[in-house]
Amino acid sequence: MLVNGVANAVTNVTVEARAKTVTLTLSTAVSHGQTVTVAYADPTTDNDANAIQDAAGNDAAHFAATEVVNNTPAPADATPPQLITSGETTRPRVNGDQLVLSFDDSSDLDADPIYKPANEAFTVLVNGVANAVTNVTVQAQTKTVTLTLTTAVTSGQSVTVAYAAPSPDSNDANAIQDAAGNDAPSFAATAVTNHTPAPADTMSSVIRTATVDSAIAADNRTSAPLTNKDTRDNTNSDGNGDGIPDSTQAAVASTRPVLSPTGASQPADAASPPVTLVAGSQDGKLDPDSSGARVTRLEQEDAPAQLPQGMEMPLGLLSFETTRATGRSSEPFSLYVDAALGVGGYWVQDSTGTWINLSSAPYSGKVASERERLRLDFEITDGGQFDADGQANGVITAPGATARMQLSVVGQTSDAASGSWF
Repeated sequence: MLVNGVANAVTNVTVEARAKTVTLTLSTAVSHGQTVTVAYADPTTDNDANAIQDAAGNDAAHFAATEVVNNTPAPADATPPQLITSGETTRPRVNGDQLVLSFDDSSDLDADPIYKPANEAFTVLVNGVANAVTNVTVQAQTKTVTLTLTTAVTSGQSVTVAYAAPSPDSNDANAIQDAAGNDAPSFAATAVTNHTPAPADTMSSVIRTATVDSAIAADNRTSAPLTNKDTRDNTNSDGNGDGIPDSTQAAVASTRPVLSPTGASQPADAASPPVTLVAGSQDGKLDPDSSGARVTRLEQEDAPAQLPQGMEMPLGLLSFETTRATGRSSEPFSLYVDAALGVGGYWVQDSTGTWINLSSAPYSGKVASERERLRLDFEITDGGQFDADGQANGVITAPGATARMQLSVVGQTSDAASGSWF
């Protein structure tokens, strides 16, 4: 006998005369799924009593290795379902009043509607306060358990969930269990990812003061409140040319900063060229997969007092704050500026004080010409070295500049503390 190509010795031979069968007892039991072959050698060519033979004394002929059908059943599933606590789409998660738990198991879950966990088996805390479960639904094939909560969870709230198995028995019909009857173990309070989106801002027109001309303008934009230094253009402008007014898109903001490196503190009577910022950009238009990105602050600040030799910032610093799209670790941006400014990119300082042009190939950015404007494309990672708050918290803050460099000084560095440029 060979089992998976390895010899398995025969310890006993039993002949059943009427059934005309010969049963071999093996040293080691064959497991489900193993390959088995058997061969037989007739001891002699005579009428040999030690051979397989019929009642008339005729010996069975020997035969070479022959495949054996393996009818050994698969072992019973004895592994209980385990709660999955990692992975964006598999860890405990909640959206509104629906809290979903995913389980890891080789079998489907038992979804018998008559026998399922009781609502009271779960403890859900929202910002530390109990939120009772009103219904439990088990999805067998997806191996998920969905809890319906008394009160819908809102965006930003912290949520935990715990489960108490009803009994120590291994097959309790009122427990979370797989099709083989293995009960999922109890688990203590476990963090739940809150996927509830922030509510849309339905606030009516709000009067804000713009620093461009100190005029009062109504802003119907659905975005977070802006600072009084915001220079947003409150007209129905379409700065990124997508055919939709910027004021109706949370991820697009147009502004008219003063054409002066010290525009924030000395606006004077300088011209105000238009600037448009797009968060979640795909070549200047909104990426349909960038849902949730929004511009919450856009303002002009004075350029630093010391800059690398040859660097000019005609608009000073343009500082912005955005929330990144759900499921992304970084956000792509496009900044539209007047081509007449002659700038060569969007420049920010890294942790060493070095000025970096994010709209350049080494940083996967670019500068493109579009409708007599320059489009500066760049990307910033939430919590990365160019995110000013340094935290992966869903908010990207970036004070940077649309700057130009004199070609005659390419390669030079600044003596100032603000660092060199690349």
